Order: sequence, then C-alpha cells, then structure tokens
Amino acid sequence: MRGQVRRRVYLAIAGLGLAGCAWQIARGRAPEVERVFTFPLLAAFLLAAVALLVWFPARIRWIEVVGFVVLGTVWLTTAAVQLARTPDAADAWLTLFPGPFANLCLLVVLAHLWFDARWALVASLLAPALALAVGLVRFLPDDPGYAVDLVGAIGYVAVLAMLAFLMARSKEALARSRAEASRLRELAHTDVLTGLPNRRRLMEALHVAVQDRRADGRTAVVLFDLDHFKGVNDRYGHDVGDLVLQEVTDVVLASLRPDAVFGRWGGEEFLVVVPQAGLDDGAAVAERLRTAISSHPFSGGLSMTASFGVSAVADGDSVDAVLLRADRLLYVAKDSGRDLVVTRLPRR
Repeated sequence: MRGQVRRRVYLAIAGLGLAGCAWQIARGRAPEVERVFTFPLLAAFLLAAVALLVWFPARIRWIEVVGFVVLGTVWLTTAAVQLARTPDAADAWLTLFPGPFANLCLLVVLAHLWFDARWALVASLLAPALALAVGLVRFLPDDPGYAVDLVGAIGYVAVLAMLAFLMARSKEALARSRAEASRLRELAHTDVLTGLPNRRRLMEALHVAVQDRRADGRTAVVLFDLDHFKGVNDRYGHDVGDLVLQEVTDVVLASLRPDAVFGRWGGEEFLVVVPQAGLDDGAAVAERLRTAISSHPFSGGLSMTASFGVSAVADGDSVDAVLLRADRLLYVAKDSGRDLVVTRLPRR
C-alpha cells in the first residue's frame, strides 16, 4: 500500500514536471541554456521515469538514485554554463538566485527523502561542494568579494544538510527505539514455546471481557488441559512434549474463529476467550476443539485428548470469579473420565 502511494505521488510529480518543462520551452523566455539543455534533459528523464513507474513499478528505487544524479548534474551544469556566459561578475552573481540556490536546497531535501541518513549526508554535502568549486572558479579571478559571499551562501546550504542529517538520525533512532519497545511488549505478552498469548495477555483479555459484560456484552471462557500430558514428558521426553504443545496450538488455531483470544495459561493448560458468545456458544467451541484434538494424529503416532471447563461471564463477575468457575468445571471434567466438556457444576 505504501509503495502504491509513493508510485502515484511520483507519477503526479513527473506529470507536473513534464508540463512545466514544456511550458518553459514553449514560452521562450528562459535562458538559452535552460531551453536547449536543462528542460529537454529533464523532460527526457521524466518520460523515462513515467515509463518505469508504469511498466516496472518494482524498480522505483532506480528513479530515486538516478533522479538525484540527473537533477544534480543538470542543475550544476546549468549554473556553471550561466556563470561562464555572463561576463559581468554582478550579473553572474544574480544568475545564482533564486534558481540554482533553491535547487541546491532542494537537492538536500531530496537526498534525505531518498537515501538513508549516512548516504544522504554525503549526497547533500557533495552537491554544495561542487557548486562552491564552480562558483570560486568563476568569481575568484574577477571579484573575490563575490567569492566570499558565495562561501557564506553555500555555508547555509551545508548547515541545512547537517540539520537534515541530525533530524534523520533522530528519526531513525526513534524508529529503532519504538521497534525495540514493540518487540519487548510482544515478548512480555507471548509464550516463547507456542508463540501464543501468555497468561498476562490472557488476563488483559479477561479484564476486557468483564468490562464488556458490564456494557451488556457476552463472553465465553474455555479452559482446557491436555489429558495425561505428564506421562508424555516422562515416557518420551520434554522435546516430544514441546512438539505436542505446538501441534495442539496449530490444531486449536485452525478451529477457532478469528476474534477469539487463544493462549497458553501455563504448562499443558490453555485458555480461550470467545467474545460475543454465551455459555452454549462456548460449549460448542469447546466440543469442536475437543474433537479436533482427539482426532489429530500427533507426531510419533501419539494420540491426545483434552478436558474442558466452559464458563460465561455473568453480571457482577470479577476476573478471578470467572477463572475459578472455569477451573472447577475443568476438574469436574477430569474427575468424570477426561476427554469431556463440562459447563455446569454437578448438584450436591
């Protein structure tokens, strides 16, 4: 999506640039060097850029790199020719403003738009350095005063380049900091083995469920535990046990609707928070998961089952109350023979 937006922006800029070049050539009031050299060369580049954007949009990076080189070369060459063709030093000085000076500033901006900070600094300082060399060759022999003024003017461009560099580096540092903070938040809420939300993230989902209930929302909570999982670890080792947990993760994810929050509660226990679902809906989800797990051929020829406790968030419930009820229902399922879904506590 971002690449498509950039492509469209470049196409719009190229279209405006072509129109501008055609207008400057047609009106005939621009200096000869611009009419004969600058605008035709820019128009040729813009036409090539349009063709590349239309037929080879994946090569958009070429436009940025080649475009910077072409623009810098054309603008510096034009300025050099104008300076060489203007005998009077005062008139030659006037040819530098606003066009060539504004172009140098624009090259600084383009360098920091198109390149990473380090290369942008090199590119944005190279153009003013070349412009300074051209200007000194022109002014030093005839009028050193203009040469001094040129050093000052180019100094402003160099300061702009340094400020842009510092801003770009600050932006890169901020982006890295945000990415690292995002990564740490993800780690804090993710189970390392399965990649599922961990207990902390599940608790947040449960708090949201309780709040939703107070706003007349419905949420079912499914807590399940793999039957005889300790025996798998004892007999086959923890590596096989880890594989079983990962396969259970895949089986359950394939059976859940997208808005359900599924995570590892701890050990071989898992929790599913199903929004917009009552007790019967939660029971249907649990039964579907129970069937999927029991029918799945696990690695090594193992067969696994799971026991389920299903609760629905009720008026006045706290997170602890919901969890306690689901936990009791889960243990009823285990005590009743396992591989079961239990939604109600037995009457005493």
